[in-house]
Amino acid sequence: MHPIHYIKRTYQRLKTLSYHQMKYEMKSNVWLICLAYGFVGLAFAGLAWFLDMHLRIGLEMTDFFQADYELTRQIVSSLVAGIITLNAFTLNSILVVLTNFSGQFTPRMLTTFISDRRTRHLIGIFNMAFVFILLTFFVLDETVASHYSAIPILTVLFMLIAVGSFVIFISHTINWMQVPNIMQHMKDESQHQILTTLVRDLEEYRTSEPQRNLADQLEGEGITITASKTGYIQIVDYKRLISYAQSVDTVIQFERRIGEFVLKGSPLLTYWKTGRYPIDPDEINKHVFIGSKKTEVQDIEFGINKLKEIAIKALGNDDPHTTSNAIFQLSDLLLSISQVSRFSPYLTDSNNELRVIIRKESFAFYLNSTFSHICLYAKRDPVITNNILEAISLLAEAIDDVYHDCSWEFALMVAKGYEASFAFEYNEQSYYQTLEKISNTTNHQKEYKEFLEELEQKRKAQDV
Repeated sequence: MHPIHYIKRTYQRLKTLSYHQMKYEMKSNVWLICLAYGFVGLAFAGLAWFLDMHLRIGLEMTDFFQADYELTRQIVSSLVAGIITLNAFTLNSILVVLTNFSGQFTPRMLTTFISDRRTRHLIGIFNMAFVFILLTFFVLDETVASHYSAIPILTVLFMLIAVGSFVIFISHTINWMQVPNIMQHMKDESQHQILTTLVRDLEEYRTSEPQRNLADQLEGEGITITASKTGYIQIVDYKRLISYAQSVDTVIQFERRIGEFVLKGSPLLTYWKTGRYPIDPDEINKHVFIGSKKTEVQDIEFGINKLKEIAIKALGNDDPHTTSNAIFQLSDLLLSISQVSRFSPYLTDSNNELRVIIRKESFAFYLNSTFSHICLYAKRDPVITNNILEAISLLAEAIDDVYHDCSWEFALMVAKGYEASFAFEYNEQSYYQTLEKISNTTNHQKEYKEFLEELEQKRKAQDV
């Protein structure tokens, strides 16, 4: 793609994003913070040039803070090579380690590491020191100034800052790459997206039921808008979409949910024309951004999948402790989802009039999406199966009562899905005790007794 077209396309995309979506995009691109720190390095280089080449403060400083042209040139040229070597060694080592970790756990770990605030700032400091030292190397001129002070002092200072950042960066990376910390960071990132982008960009428009009869508002045959390109539905600008629907007095219904893959020309949206105002389908379509990959700006399931991948890969790598940790982190993520989302498909405008209908979701959907895949891999592992039941038990105690029925139903499916016999009595006791606890919490004691009777009948049939 031509650079001008790429810049234009990026600008058009960024214009449609909300503040929190824009913030997420900036966090995902490390070059932005490197560019900002590069300008800081440029500003300091300009300051040093002004002090030494224009004001010539080097002639007025004491011998300790003064260096002639040859010494200054040696200092700067040596540190230029040093900072390049430091950057190359640091980034190369980190990328090798991260690549190995990505293969073992999840490739999305790279994005999470780069999005980390401390990581981005430390990389930016390396870039700032390099820009400053490189620029000062080129501005040195013996015919303009024979003695220097600001350039050598700031050069040494910037190099010391870079070395200090290198030590902090290595310490930060080692701490970050510990598996429990990796999962904690991933969970925190997903929770942050849920509690900011999702809540402020979507939840404020939700309503349990439309103000007017839904059949009256969707009277007649709707007009379908197809996808303009192939890819994943990444972002919907709900605020501007609702505002446009209000201005033309229409209702827009989504045929796909955030994160789903669509083909060019497949149904994406449907709107109902009242006849009072002209409606531009392109104006509606431009508020839905389709890209080549999934993002977690508005896709809750994507944040869940990151931790789920770690749990499944850890099972394959015979690392049950990591799987157990991921399961409990996922339960905390589900708790956050249950607390902030009302799971209503109806979005209203400022007058409480229905304007947008999204695909209906539920807590049961996210519960199944979170643990069902792990259960398939753990159906003969009593320890992991018990961990899943324990996570559901903890979740049932913390969530609202309206989600108790689906929690019990899923826990019962997990229990029925376990296929192996128990080699140890402790695992068997934990299995039944945890399931009984869930039944008591969710008020399904009768169903638990029926489950026990069903198991007893199966045992008798096998004995015969």
